[in-house]
Formats: sequence, structure tokens, C-alpha cells
Amino acid sequence: MNEQSAPQEAIRSLYDLYANDIYRYALITLGDSFEAYDVVQEVFLRAYRSWGSYRKAATPKTWLMSITRNYIFDIYRKKGTERKYMSQSNPHSLELQHDEALAMDDLLDVQEALRQLPEHHRQVIILRYIENLSMQETAEILGWSITKVRNTSHRSLLKLRATLVDSHEEVSRPYDVRTRDS
Repeated sequence: MNEQSAPQEAIRSLYDLYANDIYRYALITLGDSFEAYDVVQEVFLRAYRSWGSYRKAATPKTWLMSITRNYIFDIYRKKGTERKYMSQSNPHSLELQHDEALAMDDLLDVQEALRQLPEHHRQVIILRYIENLSMQETAEILGWSITKVRNTSHRSLLKLRATLVDSHEEVSRPYDVRTRDS
């Protein structure tokens, strides 16, 4: 076995294990399936290039998700401000994991509510509740303390819940009596 085959095999194995997780993270964050696919390819290329510097202090998934997050921020920087980019993306292109019992309308509501959250809240929800990462893994990826992840996670869920409640109240109100002609 030559020197290059060990990293190639390791990256190939990591690709088989984590490519779908990275794709889902990129898709939810960027809102574009083609761009998410490109992110997956770039993340594994970067992982291969930096294989020699991987210290194995973090789990492979945490290491790859950190590379993913950093690359997505590179994309944001290239395209201008995050707000400008997010306003141009298609809100209906997200694909979240969901149970068969979850109605499509509810899924679209959750996706729209996620898009309305500030980026740091959205990142915590994606990593903790969609990718099912631990507090420790999320903290490592975001470069935060576990306490900050815990607090932000709590606040993020409250904001997400409030956004969902607000959107359901708006839908249930056919019109506002205050705006009715007198």
C-alpha cells in the first residue's frame, strides 16, 4: 500500500458515512441542491488535502462539519452579505428529514420559520436537531462553549416556536377587523 492510498481510503470511508449529512446541512443552510452538492465535493477535497493535519481530537463527523461550516461561510463572503444571499435563495428548495405523519404544509411552515431565524440560531437548530449532534460536537463545530450552545439552542427553539405560532395565527385570521372599511 502506498502513502496516498491510506488517506484516499479513509476519505472514501468518511464520504460513505457522512456525505448525506453534509449535503443535508449545506442544503438547509444554502437552500440550493446544486450548491449543496458542490459543497459536499469541496468538503471532501479539503478533507483529503488536510488529512495530514487532522489531529483526531474531534470525531470525524465534527471535523467534516467544521470544514463544511467554514466553506459555507466562504461562499457567503464571495457572494456578498449573508442577508443579500439568503433573500435570493428559493425558500421552497429545502428538504428536511421528516416522519411520514408530518404534513407537507407543516414541513413548509418549519422550513420558512427556520429561514426567518438569525443565522446563529438556524445553525444551532440544524446541527442539534436535524443533524442530531451532541452539545459538545455542536460547540466544537461552531467554536463556542457548551454553555453558549445550550443557551442559544434554548433561545432558538423559543424563537422557532414563536415564529410558527405567529404564522399559524396569521393564516387562521381571514382579515383584520381594524382594516375593514367603516
